[in-house]
Amino acid sequence: MRRWLLVLLAGLALQAQAQGGLYKWIDEKGVVHYSDKPPAGKAGEKLKAKSQPPLDAASSPQRSRSWQEQLQDSNERRYQEEKQQKEAQQKAQEAEQKCLRARNALDTLKREMPLYRVNKEGERDYMADEERRRLIAGWQQQADAHCK
Repeated sequence: MRRWLLVLLAGLALQAQAQGGLYKWIDEKGVVHYSDKPPAGKAGEKLKAKSQPPLDAASSPQRSRSWQEQLQDSNERRYQEEKQQKEAQQKAQEAEQKCLRARNALDTLKREMPLYRVNKEGERDYMADEERRRLIAGWQQQADAHCK
């Protein structure tokens, strides 16, 4: 409310300055009035409006950025946010794939069936229990690191 009153007063001051003056008076009810004309039949106080000195280039504040510059900055921020979001999504997908791979390997290793590899001669080399425990421990670390 005060802001609007100040804006109104400033507007009246500018208008009054252009027309010759600004008057202030208080009516019977105690209400303060401002006008560009003196009150009829009453004594009003003539206000003096101070004019602002013109701004020169040296003392003027920095110009505000244009809408194009603001738009460009906004687009750059949006691009960076989208890039970070995509990177985070990609990392989450990679972690999920590593988790699935680790769980599948653990499931295979924990089964009671014998596991083997085929060597160069085409023969089966069965996995020793110690190697199985070592692989289970390694895959368990992978699952712990990537599964949540």
